[in-house]
Amino acid sequence: MSLRSRGMKGPSADAPKRAYGAKSHGATTTPRPPKKSGGRKKRTQSRREGGSGWIWGTHACLAVLNNPRRTIHEVLITEAAQNRLDLPSGGAVPQVVDPQALDRLLPKSTVHQGIAVKAAPLEWQPLEVIADNAGEDGLILVLDQITDPHNVGAMLRLCSAFGVSALVMQTRKAPPLSGALAKVAVGCLETIPVCLETNIANTLQNLQRIGWQVTGLAGETDIELSDAFIPGVRQVIVMGAEGPGLRERVRKTCDRLARIPMRSGAVVGEAESLNVATAAGIALYEARRG
Repeated sequence: MSLRSRGMKGPSADAPKRAYGAKSHGATTTPRPPKKSGGRKKRTQSRREGGSGWIWGTHACLAVLNNPRRTIHEVLITEAAQNRLDLPSGGAVPQVVDPQALDRLLPKSTVHQGIAVKAAPLEWQPLEVIADNAGEDGLILVLDQITDPHNVGAMLRLCSAFGVSALVMQTRKAPPLSGALAKVAVGCLETIPVCLETNIANTLQNLQRIGWQVTGLAGETDIELSDAFIPGVRQVIVMGAEGPGLRERVRKTCDRLARIPMRSGAVVGEAESLNVATAAGIALYEARRG
């Protein structure tokens, strides 16, 4: 049954109704061309859609080049990298350049490992289709305004390790699906569907209607993460940004909030919190263990 279906209830009969006028967006579907009314809007549109950008680093680039679903625009490679890498044949012809050319092209201090690929964004099925097709042990990770590409890239690796069906982010608060994110993800950007949604709270409500349980991570709750997940129920885990945490409406939409128990205290020299990617790894492990 689709996320848009109205006849099926979620885990609770009094689940909140979908907000009037809410629009459910799918994954990184065919991107709309940016408007021609100024460079600023063009850059914003590219970030929101994931963009057509450069990907660098050995693992990330090899994954892109071996992905038949990718449209490759350009491949730049140094002679040293060409000699050590086994590039797939039949695709875009690599252009051999000196390392300094890559240094000038890519952001400062980029560790490109001698190869960079420019590719069009991937196209994934809409989240509603992915959610419908997920098994009884389905797991979805939702990021509420997490914008650091290194954290998101690390969480893509976690999604691959724990069999997550989709990674969901907000369209206005998502890092470009290229560059540093792709390098940290070491190829997992090619295999984990990334769904960009306009409204995270509305998206969670739609998932709840078809039986997905939503657990948000927060420190101010008595429920420990190990007790939060119900076996045999498809699970959504929601992570908030470091510092602000979950936004108020997203927090209220969750079926429950859970915390990671920590032995450290709020004193100098002890950890007050965990990096968001580390916390996501613990949450995904607990969801699978339960």
